[in-house]
Amino acid sequence: MASVPQVTGQIGWRREGIKYRRNELFLDVLEYVNLLMSPQGQVLSAHVAGKVVMKSYLSGMPECKFGINDKITMDTKATGKGGTSTIDDPTRSSGKTSIAIDDCQFHQCVKLSKFESEHSISFIPPDGEFELMRYRITKDISFPFRIIPLVREVGRTKMEVKVVLKSNFKPSLIGQKIEVRIPTPLNTSGVQLICMKGKAKYKASENAIVWKIKRMAGMKETQLSAEIELLQTDAKKKWNRPPISMNFEVPFAPSGLKVRYLKVFEPKLNYSDHDVIKWVRYIGRSGLYETRC
Repeated sequence: MASVPQVTGQIGWRREGIKYRRNELFLDVLEYVNLLMSPQGQVLSAHVAGKVVMKSYLSGMPECKFGINDKITMDTKATGKGGTSTIDDPTRSSGKTSIAIDDCQFHQCVKLSKFESEHSISFIPPDGEFELMRYRITKDISFPFRIIPLVREVGRTKMEVKVVLKSNFKPSLIGQKIEVRIPTPLNTSGVQLICMKGKAKYKASENAIVWKIKRMAGMKETQLSAEIELLQTDAKKKWNRPPISMNFEVPFAPSGLKVRYLKVFEPKLNYSDHDVIKWVRYIGRSGLYETRC
């Protein structure tokens, strides 16, 4: 006769009897900010694609409770695996206590009913690393960097380009891995470059000037000037200036998502929320981040 597998409630994602010497939780809020901006600084399209990734090293069968920004209302359309939910808040206040999430999906461990009634996310986490939720936001995004391009054509064989880069976040924060890619015409024969910060290089094989800055604090401004020599061509077609694109990493969430609390309860084992070591990190990265010239 086949043995009947032991049913431990309905937790298919976590086994019984997990033990750790020290109980730790790591939470990463990872966001990719996408932007297309006009040369005059108007936002043409923008969204943030975010996810909350957790690594849990907790003993027993812990119940976790996780809370984000105060005001969110929710319209749930449950889906098989995790449930897709839209959160919309008509009473947005100027202080970022509220957030409008266009849609989000949760890991199957999340109890969706608690989220609707209390705006908190309750769950018994899988062991190790997993994606707790993923979401998309299109309103009230903080854009970490602004690019202001100035392009001047001097006759048919010369072009002057000036790019001003501004960081729009708290002065106490540091942006890293910054790279600005400025496209150059196909008939470029040479480029003279001056940049106030970082290193810039013309890459002929990529038809672009690549400007790299290791670190830049918030509320700063720097610039690059380029003199581009052009070969004379018979082409009647005007160069259709592709956008300037950017890569970066910043230590905050451009959507304004904030972790308000993260609590752990384990009724059977004798450890409490205070015994758990918790680490929360915010990482904002560039998705497709472009400014038209």
